[in-house]
Amino acid sequence: MEILDAIKQSAGLSFPLLILLVTGLALMMLDAFKQTKTLPWVAALGLIGSAGLALLSREPGDMEIYFGMLEIGGMAPVIHVFLCLAGLFTLFFLRDYLHRQEKPLHDVYALIVFAVLGMILMANARNLLMTFIGLETMSMCLYIFASLFKMDPRSNESGLKYFLLGSFASAFLLFGIALIYGASGFYYMTPEGEAITRSGSLHFDTIAANLRDIRDIYGQGIALHITEGERNLIMLTAMGLMLVGFLFKVAAFPFHNWTPDVYEGAPTPLAGFMATGSKMAAFVALGIIMMKLGFLDQPKVKTLLASIALVTMIYGNIVAARQQNIKRMLAYSSIAHSGYVLLGLCAGLVGFQAAVFYMFIYTLMNIGAFGLVGMAEKDHPDTNLDSWKGIGSKSPYFAGALAVFMLSLAGIPPLAGFMAKYLVFAAAIQTGLVVLAIIGILSTIVGAYYYLRVVGVMFFSKETSPLKLEFSSIPAVGTALLVVLIILYGLFPSMLLDTLGIESLGVMSSMIE
Repeated sequence: MEILDAIKQSAGLSFPLLILLVTGLALMMLDAFKQTKTLPWVAALGLIGSAGLALLSREPGDMEIYFGMLEIGGMAPVIHVFLCLAGLFTLFFLRDYLHRQEKPLHDVYALIVFAVLGMILMANARNLLMTFIGLETMSMCLYIFASLFKMDPRSNESGLKYFLLGSFASAFLLFGIALIYGASGFYYMTPEGEAITRSGSLHFDTIAANLRDIRDIYGQGIALHITEGERNLIMLTAMGLMLVGFLFKVAAFPFHNWTPDVYEGAPTPLAGFMATGSKMAAFVALGIIMMKLGFLDQPKVKTLLASIALVTMIYGNIVAARQQNIKRMLAYSSIAHSGYVLLGLCAGLVGFQAAVFYMFIYTLMNIGAFGLVGMAEKDHPDTNLDSWKGIGSKSPYFAGALAVFMLSLAGIPPLAGFMAKYLVFAAAIQTGLVVLAIIGILSTIVGAYYYLRVVGVMFFSKETSPLKLEFSSIPAVGTALLVVLIILYGLFPSMLLDTLGIESLGVMSSMIE
């Protein structure tokens, strides 16, 4: 009876998640009965309802449901809302894009909702098994997104690469989880002959408690079934394997090679969704695991993560600067942004909070940029930079909105992208990562070059563009909303923090006062 009562209580507290599940199933039924015109609206209402209920039912402190599998208090509702908004902003551009491409793929709306559900499960998990379940739920949807246009060779290549490499990455992650489960258990004999046994666990807090007890036992000179050096080697190996899985999902160096081909072959608005929502969920999950299990306290792990962040920032910006295709440029630049977020994670709790803020602002900028590029996309050459010369005079509203997104991605004040970068670099400097922060700041200069180059081509090049773009109503509303939010959160970043009212973000508020 106690188990049944706990399940009932958890179900009552998980209504925001259940709304997404019911919405996804309803979309599948509506698609089966050919009620296709309502699909985008039902998906949007489900995402809005889930996000609103998550905010209304949030708890200030930690609260876990389903026997500690999921967190629904503290920062978890914020992550829930951010991920729902990533799906919602994508919907503003997706229907119009599919209509112009003459490819009415109606099952995509259910997949977006299920992908958001998987992202939330992964980001708010407090158990490694739930992390993996959320990751795979999200990944199955993203694999389909990458290969959505079945008759397009680029889409087929995109889906095949993503599926094969993603499967390998998931296997690495699962192997790492298995090693952590084994290394978190122990047994030994007391001087009185009593056998003390502690089984392994997949729950974050239990793993952390077991590891603390193991360190205490070793400190007392008591022999366990494996030596301290052997256990440390297993834990470092496990963390390395898990890092492979997570770094693949966030497209960090050296697990980034799939990114440009996958984003180029995927439908453009969905490429923006893949570049933002999935990364946000993976970064949150990685940050929580590393902090909860104490991996960031180990110099080797922190040095490895900092090195990866450094190379990712430099590589992503340099290669993006050489691209003549805007879509591939945005794909490579997303690698550089992963480096900035990894730098934040290296800074511990304050950096993690800054990284969450960064990923939300990055979601606004990148979904807007990919959405507008998708509006211009008819044939493959339309995403080449030469096709955009002088478009500012022919389509000033379109070019102006894209310029806002590009300037914000470059970190130009007073747009929100500047504040997002500032918080990450300030957190790194505050925690002693001064050299990394300086190199990161210098790498943003390269990023500013290729973002500003797009603006220059649109407004200051001789008019040769064959494109003339006009907004339809829904993409216009979405673009306007994104532009307003980017300007608003750039001028008043504390509005986002105060509106959400999350106590754990108080460190960030003090940094910008």
